[in-house]
Amino acid sequence: MIKIIDHLLVQENLTKIRVEEIDRINFRGGIIEIGRWLAYELANTLEKENVTVQTPLGNANGVKIKDKNDMVVVNVLRAAIPLVEGILRVFKDAQYGVVGAWRKDEPPFPVEVGYFKLPPVDDKIVVVADPMLATGNTMNAILDRIHEKGNPKRLVVLNVIASKQGIESVKNTHPHVEIYTCAVDEKLNEDGYIVPGLGDAGDKAFGKPGP
Repeated sequence: MIKIIDHLLVQENLTKIRVEEIDRINFRGGIIEIGRWLAYELANTLEKENVTVQTPLGNANGVKIKDKNDMVVVNVLRAAIPLVEGILRVFKDAQYGVVGAWRKDEPPFPVEVGYFKLPPVDDKIVVVADPMLATGNTMNAILDRIHEKGNPKRLVVLNVIASKQGIESVKNTHPHVEIYTCAVDEKLNEDGYIVPGLGDAGDKAFGKPGP
């Protein structure tokens, strides 16, 4: 399942963070806001039950979200840090996992997963946050490791910009994954970056790492 979040406020934020000269503070702020909107969209798909509550003046019908406490949010370092911050503002009781993964700079851009620390994932809604879904190699490697750890009830990717190639790669390898994104861009360049994209999300959020 592919869900494109086309809400006007999301698209305005996306437009702002694409601008080349944006500073780190405003870039992180935009990503945080997008993370919140992605989480709202996901929340709207969670199971609920009808409840009755006592108000000062009588009884009122309401709802309770049944599975919002059965979530594991996975932070793909380092680019996803602000995205996860936005997501956790919505899912405050979610459990938390961290993955350190990086890809080599030459085609076919193989990926190495280094640090991998997750709570139990069996029967959980596992949400993998990563701003850019480019080749799909990194995401596939992470999803493979999650499946090695257990059997989630749902496996969800929350993403800011995806490429058509990245979506196709992930869906072919993990057909049951749900992908929420704000834009699908046309192509990748020879370095494996999304075009037009927004550049390197980690560098734009935190600056380029030193030697």
